[in-house]
Amino acid sequence: MISQERSGTKWIGVILLILMTMSGANAQTIVGVETRYSNSFKEWNVITDDPDLIGQLWMRWPFQNDWTSWDLQVGDIHASIQQERPDDPNFWVIRCQGVIVNAKTAWSGEYYRWKLNDGNHQINWEARYANQRDTWATDRLKEFNFQMHSDWKGDPRQWTIEDQLPEDVSLAMRVAMVFITLHFSTPHR
Repeated sequence: MISQERSGTKWIGVILLILMTMSGANAQTIVGVETRYSNSFKEWNVITDDPDLIGQLWMRWPFQNDWTSWDLQVGDIHASIQQERPDDPNFWVIRCQGVIVNAKTAWSGEYYRWKLNDGNHQINWEARYANQRDTWATDRLKEFNFQMHSDWKGDPRQWTIEDQLPEDVSLAMRVAMVFITLHFSTPHR
């Protein structure tokens, strides 16, 4: 009886080790974003720390020129991004890996300051300057360090991401910050 218990415990340990290894292998860090085409902001390449894995962020209905619905795919990870109300860009919902992030402007019409909430964390995400949106960061860098900046001042086609968030901050929250930055820092063409 004791050998069967030890054998069962051993198999549980092996299974847990395999699952932990698999989850770590799929956990990619987004390190940058760039437009897929130089004259359009409707499709983006999502750069990860794995040079063999490039994801995509795209407008769901490009032929309708609908800027309110987006999708993101990086490997096995999928996210959907939706403006909550058709005529109100102050509120967005980001869904990724079973987590929902509500993103709303701190003040109506001020698209450079956002409050993001996934039920576990509330993060304030904002551009350094209201009239120049080429650098974005959280307002509590010691606790939640996530920053984005355009690689070339005044050119929003290529961005670098510095992600030093704690591991318990959801991927959905990261996707929300990336999307808000891109959507509200680029021309809609």
